[in-house]
Amino acid sequence: MMSSKSKVIIMSLVASTQLALVGSVIPEDKGTVSGLVRLGYVDQDNAVGPHRYTTALGGILKYETPAWNGLKLGVAGYGVQKFPFATGSRFEDKSDLDFLGENANSFVYVGEAYVDYNANDLNVRVGRQLIDTPLVNTDDIRMLPDGYEAALATYSGIDKTTLTAGYIKRWAGYDSGADISKFKKVAEESHGEALFGVINESIDDLMVQGWFYSIDKKADTFYTDASYNVKATDALGFTFMGQYANINEDRKADGTLSGTDGHIYGLALNGQWKMLTLGAAYNAVSNKEGKSLDLGLGGGAYYTSMEEWTIMGIEDAKAYQYKAVVDMTDVGIKDLSITTLYGEFKSAPAATKMTELDVIATYTHSEVMSLDVSYAKLNDKYDNADGSGGDAGYDRFLARLHYRF
Repeated sequence: MMSSKSKVIIMSLVASTQLALVGSVIPEDKGTVSGLVRLGYVDQDNAVGPHRYTTALGGILKYETPAWNGLKLGVAGYGVQKFPFATGSRFEDKSDLDFLGENANSFVYVGEAYVDYNANDLNVRVGRQLIDTPLVNTDDIRMLPDGYEAALATYSGIDKTTLTAGYIKRWAGYDSGADISKFKKVAEESHGEALFGVINESIDDLMVQGWFYSIDKKADTFYTDASYNVKATDALGFTFMGQYANINEDRKADGTLSGTDGHIYGLALNGQWKMLTLGAAYNAVSNKEGKSLDLGLGGGAYYTSMEEWTIMGIEDAKAYQYKAVVDMTDVGIKDLSITTLYGEFKSAPAATKMTELDVIATYTHSEVMSLDVSYAKLNDKYDNADGSGGDAGYDRFLARLHYRF
């Protein structure tokens, strides 16, 4: 017998598909309907532990009112329905949790609900919303994006400069913790996170940004990066990038230090020639003994981040990434891109080394329909990268079909 919650989720997804067919004819003065229907499959074969896999259907159904004197409202329902016959483990009765709730359950929740005000160069949004900054972002790498309960203001009245300020109370999503459908505090016993950022593009081909993030009971972070594009010829171009982050730990409610502390340095270079892009990136982490860093809220902005592994939680990390991207349009397959990544992560204090090989294919059939498929192979060189002396290596396959309206 299907549960009432499963019935609600399936009905919501069916409604999303139906509204996709009529959304284009809804008069603008009645507001706009938009959304996403996503079919996903993930399979992870761990070196130690069960071989887990999940198949699920996810959906976002959003309605936004027309603007009235610059003011509008928005609300979006988020949901995931697993396919029980294609979800589980080859060794035990557990499923992969990448797509699902805390107990490997389907779920539905209000992912967005906001008031938005726009006046000339100022935009203010209050409520549940999507945010994209270097260290607070949606990180839409599984079934649904990370979302935030926040107040965010953006001002673009200064020539080629954007100012952003905001405060975040809670968040939900893949990166937020055990139950991805529940909005939770940004850190244990924390009141929230304040952020302020400046982006400047006043020099041609140069983008510079600086951000300050403060999570009480956890850490204060200053982050900055710059990217510069050089066009050598009509067919050949280069992008030079650099980044730096300084994280200072805060005291938790019990008076002890949070342990999130250190410095991150990064350099990257991409070169594009016709259909081929080659790139190399480097990150170095400097910590005091016993300290480590995280990615912020979401997937972070660090150059060496792979499909699976990052510098998160690694003391005195050294990370390298090499990539090749081929745009298949020039060989007659329009809108198909194939990316190969190789990454290496080391920690001398922990005597660990992890390597990762990723192969990613993305195909965009239209603005409505797209597909991405990726394979990641992680090799724990010393069989100790999980922090407890066990082999943390695994193989992961992920496929997602997207229908947007």
